[in-house]
Amino acid sequence: MFGWLAARSSSLCRRAPRAVVSQHARRIAPHALIDMLPGLGSVLYLHAASDTAVPTVLPQGLVVTQRACIPLLDVHWLVAVSVVTDDGPREWCECVDLLGRTRARWYLLPDTDYLAWEALTSDCATHRPTPVGKHLLRPDQASVVNFRLRELAGMLLLEQDNSVMLSSLSHRLAARIAHAESAALSFQD
Repeated sequence: MFGWLAARSSSLCRRAPRAVVSQHARRIAPHALIDMLPGLGSVLYLHAASDTAVPTVLPQGLVVTQRACIPLLDVHWLVAVSVVTDDGPREWCECVDLLGRTRARWYLLPDTDYLAWEALTSDCATHRPTPVGKHLLRPDQASVVNFRLRELAGMLLLEQDNSVMLSSLSHRLAARIAHAESAALSFQD
């Protein structure tokens, strides 16, 4: 029996349905995105540490405190993605710049505020952004964060709070996603 399955498994795998990926995109300005991020609560945030290029045009009155947040200043499209994997359903958002490059990504966790997630992704239409590029995000760092906004001297300051309390389910899911993305996961206590 096992010999038959081993000999025929490649043909069986070709007939198995591939995972259906659903993508919805919306045009968004950095200010609109950053205003909504704190409501999400805990999310798994991925970015490339080597991709620290500052956007050519910075949004007025907006400052980030960590280098990991720089890609959020260059967002022109928000792409909401969902797929069912071997580990179950997975949802994330991608920040895409004007050239079609994915600059950052964050994943929905069980501890994320689902109503805030729906509010952020509800205006997304079923299509890819117009400037689609082949530049995929290759994250080398992942962290579970809560985004915070505060005002300082008339400027809006975006910060990451890495000292978040997670349920064990969210902790395990974040570790699995980071592993699947080949990114180092950092937890701060």
